[in-house]
Order: sequence, then C-alpha cells, then structure tokens
Amino acid sequence: MAAARARESEHPYRLFNDPLATALAGPEGFSWLERMEPVPRFGGPALYVVVRTRFFDDFLLYASWGAGLRQVVILAAGMDARAFRLDWPPGTQLYELDRPEVLASAGARPACERHAVGADLRHPSWAEELLDAGYEDREPSVWLVEGLLFYMTGDAVRKLFEMAGTLAVPRSLLGLDLVNRDLLNYPTMRPLLAAFAQRGASGVCGRA
Repeated sequence: MAAARARESEHPYRLFNDPLATALAGPEGFSWLERMEPVPRFGGPALYVVVRTRFFDDFLLYASWGAGLRQVVILAAGMDARAFRLDWPPGTQLYELDRPEVLASAGARPACERHAVGADLRHPSWAEELLDAGYEDREPSVWLVEGLLFYMTGDAVRKLFEMAGTLAVPRSLLGLDLVNRDLLNYPTMRPLLAAFAQRGASGVCGRA
C-alpha cells in the first residue's frame, strides 16, 4: 500500500502527496507492488489503493474542517501516514490503532496530536486501550476503517462495530470500504490475493 502511494506521489498530476511512503514501503514494498501489477489497462490493485486513499483523505478533512470534529480514530492504521501528511485543524487528536509492529514509525513530526495505540482489534480490549490513550467518549469523533473488514469474519465485524458504537456519540462520522466476492474473484485481483495469502493474510470473503 505504501509503495502504491509512493508511485502516485511521483506523478505531476497526483491525487495526493505522501512524502513518507517511499521510506515506509522500502525495497520489499516496491517488490510486492511489481509482482501484483496485472494487465495495465485494468489499473490493478494499485489504482484502487490510490483512489481509496484520496477518497478517505477528503472524507477525514471534511469531518475535521467542515463538521468540526477534532477526534479522529483510524482502525488498522498501518502505514497510512495521515497524521503526518494531511492538513489537520489545530487541536486535532488522532488515534491510530493497529498491532504494535505494524504502526508506522515515520520519524517525522505529525501535523496533529498523534496517539499510536498498539492493539489487537480482534479483542474488545482495544476499546479500553483507546480510552487509556486519551480518547474522550463524550465528544463526537470521526472513525475510519480502511482495508480491514475484508480480513474479518461477519461475527468479528459485528463485534468491532458494536464496540465502536459504545464509544461514538451523536454527530460522529464513520468511513469504511467494503468489497464483495465478485471483486475478490476477479482475475486482476489474483496477484494481490496470492501475495496476501503467502503472508498468512488471505481475505475471508474471498474464499470459495
């Protein structure tokens, strides 16, 4: 994902700029990207990542600047680097939740008050860890669940949102992406799914 964002950032008419993506991707990330690129005329998984990134960048900035929300919660944040590369309003508190070994360590100064919360989202304890990090459950917030639900069972998804629902008050916003079985069985997705499966991260709803 970081490699795809790095490639997009090189274009003169790019949809976004992620100056940290190259370092976060490393040689392994670019090697993966090259193996996953399918028939050029379809764009492939990298194009999906690029469009999705811009869409959710705009969503989060609208929630912050337009709707006035100052708490941002990103579940499965990984290496998206939004804490560093987006123009956040003053006073923004951004909470990134992911496994400790996955959370980006960008080595740069964030553009908001960043809270990296090492947590396993499969277990309800993540909610307590979020609260311990300073999240205020009496204030509205914006939540982003990007590129995560594809890996979870239906029961796990329901539990995740039930827990999030206890922490979100009226005026809160939620952004997420979903993919169906048809997309995951599409030929151009096979390189991506094969690469994920080799690393033990095969998608749940893509299984026949």
